[in-house]
Amino acid sequence: MKTLDCFDFDPNWSENVPKPKSLSKSEPFYEDKLLMIPGPTNLGSKVQQELSRSILSHTDPQFHQNAIDRLFLLPKKKLLGEIQDGLRYLFQTKNSHTFALTGSATLAMECALCNFLSPRQSLLSLVHGYWGERIATMAERLGFKAYRLRSQFFGENFTLDRIENALRRFRPSMLYVCHCDSSIGFVQNLQGIGQLCHRYDCLLLVDAVVSLCTTPLSMDRWDIDILFSGAQKALSGPPGLALISFSQKAIDRLPQKDGRSCRSFYLDIKLIAKSWGIDDQRSFTYHYTPAINLLFGLRAAIVAVIDESLKSIVRRHRNVRDCLENELQKLDLKFLIENPSNRSAGITSVLIPNDIDGSKVMESLSKNDNILIGGSLLRPNSAANIPKFWRFGYLGVNADCRKIKLLVRGLRNALIDQRKLRAHL
Repeated sequence: MKTLDCFDFDPNWSENVPKPKSLSKSEPFYEDKLLMIPGPTNLGSKVQQELSRSILSHTDPQFHQNAIDRLFLLPKKKLLGEIQDGLRYLFQTKNSHTFALTGSATLAMECALCNFLSPRQSLLSLVHGYWGERIATMAERLGFKAYRLRSQFFGENFTLDRIENALRRFRPSMLYVCHCDSSIGFVQNLQGIGQLCHRYDCLLLVDAVVSLCTTPLSMDRWDIDILFSGAQKALSGPPGLALISFSQKAIDRLPQKDGRSCRSFYLDIKLIAKSWGIDDQRSFTYHYTPAINLLFGLRAAIVAVIDESLKSIVRRHRNVRDCLENELQKLDLKFLIENPSNRSAGITSVLIPNDIDGSKVMESLSKNDNILIGGSLLRPNSAANIPKFWRFGYLGVNADCRKIKLLVRGLRNALIDQRKLRAHL
C-alpha cells in the first residue's frame, strides 16, 4: 500500500475558496470613537504601546521565572508574578490563587461554577438586572440547581435579613452577587454578606467587573471567597482577560485528589494555578498558551492604577459621576435608579423621554460626535415594568469631566434636533 504524503496533493487545493475581497485592503478602516459605553473603554497610550510589543514565549523564563537580583540579592519578579502582585493590590487581597484567565469575565463566571459546584449542589443568585439572571442560566446549563432572589424594583439593595432568609430556605453552596450591575447602573452594598454566607457554609462569589477601580472593594475584609473582574472596564485594559482570585476557604473546598476534578479541562483551577507557578513546588506547568500581549497590556493598565493610587481612581470615578448627573439634570433627564446612593460610579442609566427616539439619539452621537453610548440589555416590557433607557459609561481613562462635557453637548444637540424635527411634522 502506497504511503500517502501529506504535501502530495492536488496543486489547486487552495483555489476551492477564493481570496476574500473584503480583506484585500492592507489596512482596515475603522473610525476612532469615544467609548462612553458600559465597556470596553478606550485604552491609554502606554497600554496600546505594550500591546504592540514583540511576542514573548510563555516558555521563556522572562515570562514566568522569578529570579534573584545578583547585586542586591532581592527577588526579581517576572511578568506573571508582577501581574499577580498587581491584582492582589486591586482586589485588596493576600490570596495566593490570584491570576488572569485568557477569556472574558463570562469565563470567570463559568470557572467559579464548574470548580466549586457539583450536580447535587445549588447556586443562589441575587438578581438586580441582567447578570444575576445570566449566571443562574449558566449554572442550569452546567447541570446545577439555581435559585433566584429578585429585586422588587430597580435599585433595590438586598438587605442582610432578606439574604439570610433565602440562605436559610435554599441552603445553597454558593451565593452570587453583582457588586455593580452594568445593565442598570446599580451598586449593591456587600458589607456583612460574606460573614452571613459563611454562617450557612456557603461560598460568596462577587462579580466586580464594573466595581473594580470605580467603587471601594476589599476582598479580604469583606470575606469574599471568589472575586472576578475584567480588564476592559475601569482598569482601561484590553478586552479578553478575566481577573480572578480565590480565598483559602474556597481553595480548601476543591477536591484534594486529581481523580475528581473540574469537569472543564480548560477552567480547572488546579491546572491554571500550576501554570502560574502556584503550587508546593513553585514550578510552572504548561496548561495552554495564554494571550501574552494582552498580559503586557494588563500589566501596563495595573501600573497606571498604581501610579494614580486605587483610592484616587475610585474618587475620580465618583466625582465624574456627580459631574454627569448634574449635567443630565440640566437637560431635565431622569435616572433609572431613583436613590442617588444606589447609583454606580462608572455607568449611569438614564430614562429616555417619551417624545424621543432613543436609537436615533445614539445614531446622532455616533455620526456627528464620534461618541458611542449604550442602550439597554433588558428588553422594554410594560408588564415587567422595564422602561427604555440609555446607559452612559465613563470608565477608566474616560472618567474625565472634559469628556463628559463632550458627551452632554452632543446629547443636548441630538435632543434639540429631534424635537425640532418632530415639531415640523
